[in-house]
Amino acid sequence: MPDLDPTPGGRADARRNRRQLIAATREAIASRGLDVSALDIATAAGVGVGTLYRRFGTKEALLNSVVLGLYDELCDVAQDCMERADPWDGLAEFMMELAGANRDSRGLAEVTADLEGPSSAELAQRTAALQDAVARLTEHAHAAGALRADVTWQDILICSRAPLDADHCLGVDAGPDGWRRVITIMLDGIRAPGRTPLTGSGPQVYRPA
Repeated sequence: MPDLDPTPGGRADARRNRRQLIAATREAIASRGLDVSALDIATAAGVGVGTLYRRFGTKEALLNSVVLGLYDELCDVAQDCMERADPWDGLAEFMMELAGANRDSRGLAEVTADLEGPSSAELAQRTAALQDAVARLTEHAHAAGALRADVTWQDILICSRAPLDADHCLGVDAGPDGWRRVITIMLDGIRAPGRTPLTGSGPQVYRPA
């Protein structure tokens, strides 16, 4: 929503409140997911709930704004990775960054796993941009002979989520950087030439009815 206070001080306060709300929301969804309440966000930001609604209209609009920011960061990472001289390095770096982003933010992981589709036109655009980036990174790695031929860009996205449940098993603690080991092992598994043929039709892009 536009800030309606015409005074310079009012506009400065509005900008500060907006920044505080975005920062608080980002931290809240990282640790607690998208079910965080408007009251909890406002309290963490040091403002009243009314301020949240004046600045963003709804809690959902605020959440969408924060998630869009996280997606924009991933789009920037993807662009940087596409500029790497070695196509394999670019693909491996993006897969590690995407896995880390999902690990760092429970809220982001919930959004990227949502099969019901993006919640806004802006998020749909970012989703399509990221899918295209991963497809291009995959094509470059295939062209360079670095990625096994039967691995698709959809496989890359699914594999990037493997570390989300990779902390403990049968009394074994993976440690704070255990998820990086998981991705590194998986990257070696998808590197050309590969040894065991993949079975099944492979993951597909879900299209809500």
